[in-house]
Amino acid sequence: MSTSLIVERSPSGDVRVAGRINVDNAAAALAQGKALGEGGKAGLIDITALQSADSVTLAVLLAWAAQARRNGGRLAFVHATSRLRAIAHLSDAEALLGLDTPD
Repeated sequence: MSTSLIVERSPSGDVRVAGRINVDNAAAALAQGKALGEGGKAGLIDITALQSADSVTLAVLLAWAAQARRNGGRLAFVHATSRLRAIAHLSDAEALLGLDTPD
């Protein structure tokens, strides 16, 4: 069963992610994040409403950040849960996600 993931971009360019990233929807989540950070832009991604945090979630967020860097942009994820911060810390990935400073 696939779980819903919503990636919304406001007219001002802000991005909000809600729902879950998990094994069932990881491929779709990767596709939804492809356009983030395009054209050399830096973007803040609000993940307040992201309902899960596990290794799959971290892998997708890292892939989004890597794709943005390849496109000349940079992403920073804000309002991460303590669980996601802990997983990112264990993986030494805080800086890659822009999590190296507390919200």
